[in-house]
Amino acid sequence: MRPRNRLACSWVVLALAGVIINLVVLIATPVLRPDLNLLEKSLSYYAVGPWGVLQVLAFGTLGISSMALGLALRTTIESRWEWPIVLLLTISGIASLGLVWYPIDSPGPATVLGDAHQTAGTIGGVAQLAAALAFTAVTRANPAWGGLLRTSLAMFLLALAGAVLSQASIWWPHLGIPMGATMRLLVVPLLVLWAIVALRLRQVCA
Repeated sequence: MRPRNRLACSWVVLALAGVIINLVVLIATPVLRPDLNLLEKSLSYYAVGPWGVLQVLAFGTLGISSMALGLALRTTIESRWEWPIVLLLTISGIASLGLVWYPIDSPGPATVLGDAHQTAGTIGGVAQLAAALAFTAVTRANPAWGGLLRTSLAMFLLALAGAVLSQASIWWPHLGIPMGATMRLLVVPLLVLWAIVALRLRQVCA
């Protein structure tokens, strides 16, 4: 890692706060919304109706924290994967903000991927997965991050499985794949990975 950078440390705090908020909301919303089937309903359904503001907050903070983490990593890692990670996390962050702008029950412009909400979610998920894979490459090549190789690879593979199953549930609904469960399988490992990364950066700042 590079020498301590005060601005990067500020970005780390923002990134860590966003990840924590998302993890708390993931736990709280099923309790507050027992009317929604946890295994069947994706996270987007929790953004409308009672307590919807919590999931909207989670989407918004996820967008901000993704971009903040990208900026923090920009000044703390030395790797050819540096800029791809920054770019991918930024794209993911913007897409997460798109989830707030176009909620699931609002009509959006037609696209090749579906409505605006689904498009934003797809772009954000793919960008997050690509960023996680790029970071895994960093852990393999950079000794400063080498201790996270197995963890980052495991989190990426779990998230990838969640993404594949989520897409399969959209393409082949007759299979009965529970979207709520598969989407959480995508989101939770990525949140855990970025939480670990942010905590590692926070230790450097301490």
